[in-house]
Amino acid sequence: MYHLLSKIILIGLLTSSFNNVFSQTDTLKKDQVVIIKMKNGDEYKGVLSKKANGKILLKTINGEFNLIALNVRSIVNNDYVGKFEFANPHDTRYFFGPTGIPIKKGKGYYQNILVTTNFFNYGITENISIGGGFEFISTVLGSPIWFLTPKVGFGISENIHVGGGFIMAGFADEGTATLGYGVFTLGQSETNLSIGAGYGLIDRKLSDYPAIMISGTHRISKSIALLSENYVIPNSFYFGIHGIRILSKKNSFDIGAIVIPEIRVVIPALPYVGYVRVL
Repeated sequence: MYHLLSKIILIGLLTSSFNNVFSQTDTLKKDQVVIIKMKNGDEYKGVLSKKANGKILLKTINGEFNLIALNVRSIVNNDYVGKFEFANPHDTRYFFGPTGIPIKKGKGYYQNILVTTNFFNYGITENISIGGGFEFISTVLGSPIWFLTPKVGFGISENIHVGGGFIMAGFADEGTATLGYGVFTLGQSETNLSIGAGYGLIDRKLSDYPAIMISGTHRISKSIALLSENYVIPNSFYFGIHGIRILSKKNSFDIGAIVIPEIRVVIPALPYVGYVRVL
């Protein structure tokens, strides 16, 4: 009786596995490019050609592959049509400043800046995201510096996005500072230019001049993108961050130099490092 029950359970699990894998393929469009991830970690990209007898026939640029359905972990549509192997995983921000491109619903990322500062951002709708973070050292010392970063973004066309939001920072018992901003982005995920402006509010006093942002990125290979982020406060101040972003499918590493003309006599530039993990 025990062996019979074991066989029935095993058959049920196998049937469930087949149904799960093949139900994923039933929702795919004809000629839809997919990414198939295997349970052993292998990954294949191509067009589903046939499914029968517990096997999946996948057409790729390297030929056809017969994959055993039981060994498939997941099948997902690949909507990226760019010239690189994968899409830019972090196109909603430059080093720190935002683009007009919104975070997609149900997507998000963790961001670390200069080792000590941590952010989390998450898309709650197709156009609205919420985020925040904290600075580690001040938190350990009992006087945490915290951040709140809500954002809205809209695609006007394939090459035009507009967005806006707030960047709020709290300094323990010393009050808060808030920057409200709007941003216009021309271009797409791989190459774009953004122009933005914002007004700061500190201790209920509005800044006299706007902070103007001019930033851009250009992806030059599968793994490397150039970034430049610049801020100007008229009649007062300028600083910029210039460098590269090292890309993978789920991660990005930023390496740059912070340029502040006022301190150039002392030091030419300050180092900038950042990391993002797409969730």
